[in-house]
Amino acid sequence: MSALPSAARTLPRAVVPQQQLRAALAADQLELHYQPIIDLRSGRARGVEALVRWRVQGRLLMPDDFLPAVAHTPAMRELTRWVIDAACAQAKQWPDWSVSVNVTAVDVARLDLVDTVRSALRRHGLTADHLVLELTEHAAVQGMDTAGDVLHRLRELGVGVALDDFGTGYSSLLYLRDLPITEVKIDRTFVAGVDRHEDDVAIVDSVVRLARNVGLQVVAEGVETTSQASFLRQVGCAFAQGYLYAVPAPPSEVNLDLPAAALFGRGEAVAGRGRARRVSTPLPHPVRIRIAALSADGASLHTIAAALNHDGMFTSSGTRWSSASVARALRDGAALAKN
Repeated sequence: MSALPSAARTLPRAVVPQQQLRAALAADQLELHYQPIIDLRSGRARGVEALVRWRVQGRLLMPDDFLPAVAHTPAMRELTRWVIDAACAQAKQWPDWSVSVNVTAVDVARLDLVDTVRSALRRHGLTADHLVLELTEHAAVQGMDTAGDVLHRLRELGVGVALDDFGTGYSSLLYLRDLPITEVKIDRTFVAGVDRHEDDVAIVDSVVRLARNVGLQVVAEGVETTSQASFLRQVGCAFAQGYLYAVPAPPSEVNLDLPAAALFGRGEAVAGRGRARRVSTPLPHPVRIRIAALSADGASLHTIAAALNHDGMFTSSGTRWSSASVARALRDGAALAKN
């Protein structure tokens, strides 16, 4: 688990589940950001994945900063209910898109998840086919005794079920046979390797063929390069998600009328829309040089973020680096170079 930024050090991790998280929910400090899932044939968004963020003193905490501490506590149920409700409310505003929400092993082990979903759909007047619940293979195996029943009931409602991080668990084929899965999401570790490793090429190709043969949709996660996207189209992968297309962003920054490459122009001017470019705090020169050097060497966004964190370098807001923050830094640098 990554360390909390200095502004959030008043949040002792042992206390987060029962006190601070509930206080954050009550104070409206949590928010959802959305990342598009792109149709590789049309180049436009099919839907979005909802990702929770915690705003602390103007800074955003990423899920890795707090979710591990609350995953097995009663507070997790409250967070899941809030996320599903907020995602359904937003999905109502995007009638042409589906919204995917991540659920945990604790969630799918409880039958009341079905009631939570049913109530949220009814409350917001949303049809079930607009909602997809994502669970990892790890979550599936942890809650296998109950998960099958819960997921079958959700499918009866019409909700989609995605198996996330596909290929990283223990019994992937068993899940495809025994659980009512509607799509699989190929883990980013395999997608990252299709540029360099023949084994990853073979794995991704095989997963796409297998999923299509059993009638499942396939989403490739962590797409960062045009060559990865090209390969995925060639092997018949229908959908992709990653920083090549967009970083997660709040709903106010989504433009439904633009093609995928411009959907989430975070802080960038959008032609014909009159949006002003948001000014961000400049990065220190050593950080910019380090990012530029790593990028020039062909390092992925994830690798650059890991290197910066290892070197003790922080973002302009004082947080640890992620692939998303590296993508923003690179985009800001490119924009400055043009001006």
